[in-house]
Amino acid sequence: MATPKCTIQSEDKVQRIKDKEYLKWVASNPCILCQDTRCQAHHITFAMPRGISQKVGDQYTVPLCYKHHHQLHTNGMSERDFWSKLDIDAVDICGKFYDHYHNMWKNKNFFYDDSMLWRTVYDELVPKIQNNIDFLLQPK
Repeated sequence: MATPKCTIQSEDKVQRIKDKEYLKWVASNPCILCQDTRCQAHHITFAMPRGISQKVGDQYTVPLCYKHHHQLHTNGMSERDFWSKLDIDAVDICGKFYDHYHNMWKNKNFFYDDSMLWRTVYDELVPKIQNNIDFLLQPK
């Protein structure tokens, strides 16, 4: 029996969605902090309540390059504080990625062009990244 493409892992009020294809697509996008194209899908840990050994749903992921993913986990501050320091609403960005991904598959006339994603996500982030460039370039 084949594993479903997208499964709901719990009966929480917020659905804990698991979708391997979506995670691959998120990782195929440039890092939201530096636009490096070698990325991982990072789960925003504070986006929904979690139980023991449970990750948040895959709908709460953003692309981060290896350097910034490592920096986020080793900088000595909580993930919520990391995003707050950068003045970035990571949960909102997750929603934009998730909506973009699902809209491009729903509409057969949808031209597969990520320029809409760039306009809604990356153009908004550039000034915030420029204001925090020293923090983001810290060696680790």
